[in-house]
Amino acid sequence: MSETTNTQRMLDASKRAQADIASLADWFECELEKFEDDDQATWTSVGTLAEVRERLIETLAFFSGVEQAEIKRSLDELHM
Repeated sequence: MSETTNTQRMLDASKRAQADIASLADWFECELEKFEDDDQATWTSVGTLAEVRERLIETLAFFSGVEQAEIKRSLDELHM
């Protein structure tokens, strides 16, 4: 395999991953809209949202290199 072909495959894979991440973020927005009706809130839905939040914090920490505690601190500051 030539260096050019390998580089192009790498760039294509990177673009695909970025596009998929953007699509997944959009999908999350659609799913979050389902929770906007306060009359529909249950402890099960609260638990689900809390679990998703924790996993997203873990993922962002992995992706960004920022400590989870710092991400949580930043989120807490948004609600002060």
